[in-house]
Amino acid sequence: MSRRQDRATSPPLPVKTPHLLNAGSNCRKLLAELSGILPASANELIEDEINRNAIALFKLGEGHFLFAKGLNKALWRQKISRLYYGAYNARRAINLHGSGKYSVDVSDHKNIDSLPGSFPNSSTYSVQLPTLRNDRNLADYDHEAVEADLLISVEDAEDLVTQFLSDVANYLTSKGLTL
Repeated sequence: MSRRQDRATSPPLPVKTPHLLNAGSNCRKLLAELSGILPASANELIEDEINRNAIALFKLGEGHFLFAKGLNKALWRQKISRLYYGAYNARRAINLHGSGKYSVDVSDHKNIDSLPGSFPNSSTYSVQLPTLRNDRNLADYDHEAVEADLLISVEDAEDLVTQFLSDVANYLTSKGLTL
């Protein structure tokens, strides 16, 4: 059976297999469990892979953000959607690097405000990021919505995500990652 046929008949994986992120929902827990079995050099390879994936998630978020910034203001639905996904993937990068949690389940969007206690401006983001998620849902799914229905303006959303990405970059850099 070809890889394409196999993918069509089996549940989707988060990434192409074989991959560390397919080994479980928490690669930090996996690393902790394997650390007593594997040599230090293998543990370092797993740590490097966690870091590589956290950086890639941040870059994915940054790409969504840059795409949104380049859109015409009249395309407010697409701007809000891509701004949200910029923030969402940056938050995923923080969680993967810190706690090891990684999910592609749709319910993970409910965790948009799940940030480490030491994260800068976390109290602001814990309110504003779920608001941005609500606006993304409105923009993506409510065919009768108009821009005035947004809880925060497109400009404020862009400012929010600009600051959030800056804080995420500084936070991940302070944890030893090179973005």
